[in-house]
Amino acid sequence: MRQSRLVPSTIALGVAVLAYSAFRGTSFSLTTLALFGAAAILTELFEESDRERSRQPVETERFRIAVAVHIAAVLVLGPWAAALVAASGVVAGSLFRGTRLRSTLFGACSLALAAAAGGVAFRTAGGHAGELRLLDNLIPLVALAIAYVTVRTLLVEVVQSRETFDPRLFASAAEAGLGAAVALLVLAHPWDVLVLVPVAIAVHQAQLRLVHLQRETLRALETFANIVDERDPSTYHHSMRVAGYVDGLARALLLPFSDIDRLRWAGRLHDLGKVAVDSSVLRKPGRLDGAEWASMRRHPRLSARLLQRFEFIAAQARAVELHHERVDGAGYYGVGGDDLPLASHFLIVADSFDAMQTDRPYRPGLSLDAALIEIERNLGTQFHPVVGKAFVAVQRGLDSCELLAPEELSELRRASASYRLRVPGAHDLAERPELVALGGVVFSLLGVGVGWAWLALLGIVLRTNVRLRAARSAASLRRTFGAPDRVTAIVDVLGRSFPVRWAGLVDWDEDGLGGSIRRTIGADGPSQADLMSWLIREAESGAEVIVAPGAQLGRDGIEIALPLRRDNSALVGFLVLEADRLPPRHLELALLETLDELGLAFADRPALDGGDAEDAEALQAGANGGALAVVGLDQR
Repeated sequence: MRQSRLVPSTIALGVAVLAYSAFRGTSFSLTTLALFGAAAILTELFEESDRERSRQPVETERFRIAVAVHIAAVLVLGPWAAALVAASGVVAGSLFRGTRLRSTLFGACSLALAAAAGGVAFRTAGGHAGELRLLDNLIPLVALAIAYVTVRTLLVEVVQSRETFDPRLFASAAEAGLGAAVALLVLAHPWDVLVLVPVAIAVHQAQLRLVHLQRETLRALETFANIVDERDPSTYHHSMRVAGYVDGLARALLLPFSDIDRLRWAGRLHDLGKVAVDSSVLRKPGRLDGAEWASMRRHPRLSARLLQRFEFIAAQARAVELHHERVDGAGYYGVGGDDLPLASHFLIVADSFDAMQTDRPYRPGLSLDAALIEIERNLGTQFHPVVGKAFVAVQRGLDSCELLAPEELSELRRASASYRLRVPGAHDLAERPELVALGGVVFSLLGVGVGWAWLALLGIVLRTNVRLRAARSAASLRRTFGAPDRVTAIVDVLGRSFPVRWAGLVDWDEDGLGGSIRRTIGADGPSQADLMSWLIREAESGAEVIVAPGAQLGRDGIEIALPLRRDNSALVGFLVLEADRLPPRHLELALLETLDELGLAFADRPALDGGDAEDAEALQAGANGGALAVVGLDQR
């Protein structure tokens, strides 16, 4: 793989900073420096001992104690000493693991630059090394954390690992908080810092348990995939080969490591749904009849529905569902063109390539050259023209980055991070009812504690306002359940404070693998194929409300699905809303409060009989120009 040109520049700048820091060594306490250096080395070895790259899509760096040590060193010793502390931990850890010199230098220089940048930001904002008083130094502390996290993320994640910029704000805030706590204790009495050691160990162990659980889950899924492969001798080790092809293509295109991991595991697990296909169908030497084909066509959706339950691989569930599609739309589910995510094209070409080369009961396999010629012949119809061309180049031992045009490479790399989708409004405090309510309680207690009665009153007003508006909205929704046209009535209530662009009532099949749109409000909604694909993956999630970025369905804004259930908890439908952002906090609480009643109201309706989606009745837009579509489920 090609190293970024920024790597040698980072090393050169980092070495210069470390040299200057060593020159300034007489300006700070060598004893304190030695203690912080020892702490950095110990924490680096302690954390790295179970953080070796496993090529699995699991989160292993959500919170790092070593970062807290670096931040504490900045606060106590200043930027230059902290740079030496940060570099010493990386070097010691690399020597212990036998890491290559270039990687060691880059890691040490990256963290040294991050520590130096944080220290300079702390000074610029008015802070002084060796002094920390809260709340007086709160702004300098925030500036330190922002500078450190920004530089570290840019160098370690973006430059070295080719990831998108993701500072992981909550984990970074926790690291900065622990660093400040260490500095406060060291400045007051150095031995007081020992009280934080058990806390740090407990946090680290909790993270390790989470990672181990994720790895055990992946190993169990991998065993499941092996069992599926072994049910048909003609496809034995098929998923392993597909994973290898996908991995090689993704690495040749220099995609981010996290995307490579997810793509590889999507290939490894793409056929899990075949466990529901009778082995006689899998091994049948002749053509499949209609019922047998229907059984086979279900397996991609079954695979996707299973993978959707696991957060660390769920991002590729839709790609797994569509691995038997074609660019021209002539695949299993008729999805094609721009509706196919990039990851699905990797699986499509890898799966087809392996299938063409494998001997099957009904035909012999093709040679390597013949299979590659077949892929080239079907570029633009069955296979993505750029992905297919790159795949052929990799299999022929060519450099795909040299073969593809710069704009083609840029297109693939931009699309590779599509799983990092943000739900509009999800992080806005004003839109989160539980946070606002909690904020009201905190304000109330704080007001009582400091003697500011007005602050306590503000907290009470915030919390009471949320509850009162939610109660009024819930009462309004309940009144619609007895209306002759319940859908229109619900739209009117929602439209008063939450303009909805589109909505629909959809019938759901009893087997949980599809449904049809019964009624719609709004002319421009998501396609039935995209909507059903999303609901199939999420139907068994158990969530009270299913929320997804509209980009998952090729739309703007967000999609909200409210599961409708009978009194025996059987799923009978969804109320699907499409809007620009999440509903207001009071309306969200009202919907959650009335969700069971909403499901019973629609489940009892004789109209939910699984009518044809093509005959869906268009309704007038609701209040404020909103449009609501409800998806109803088959009650058979």
